[in-house]
Amino acid sequence: MSERVRDTGSAAIRERVRAVLPQLTDDPSTVDLPAFRVDRTGLLDVMRVLRDAPECGFQYLSCLSGVDYPDHLDVVYHIFNLQNGAGVCLKTSAPKSDPVLPSATAVWPGANWHEREVFDLLGVRFEGHPDLRRILMPEGFDAGYPLRKDFVDSRPAKVRLVRSR
Repeated sequence: MSERVRDTGSAAIRERVRAVLPQLTDDPSTVDLPAFRVDRTGLLDVMRVLRDAPECGFQYLSCLSGVDYPDHLDVVYHIFNLQNGAGVCLKTSAPKSDPVLPSATAVWPGANWHEREVFDLLGVRFEGHPDLRRILMPEGFDAGYPLRKDFVDSRPAKVRLVRSR
């Protein structure tokens, strides 16, 4: 059994990413992984560099999720190098009035269902996605996006009956 070098030190990873992409902004709100903010216009270029640069080699997207803030929506990407265990978190923003981001499926095909979930529940449209349609909500659901803070559930309230023991 061969031994792998596991270089997951945040400072070392941050330095390697900074050497390749000095324009990235640190995001100190993420605790477990080095995190960087990326403008949505350059998102795909940054993703390709992080995947293809030998110093990085982040070939695996493990998670893509959305976050609703009062004035914007964030999309968070957790990517990893499977050879050495290093990981990075990328964050990008889109205004609620125009929640459009480029699809990461061209870089990491596994982003497909993750993006569909963020689209379905938060309303972020991913340009270039091969099949952007609902994945969790019914196809005809048009009452908004259930994970947005401004979502109002207009369905009748369900009454739960509890039996005494």
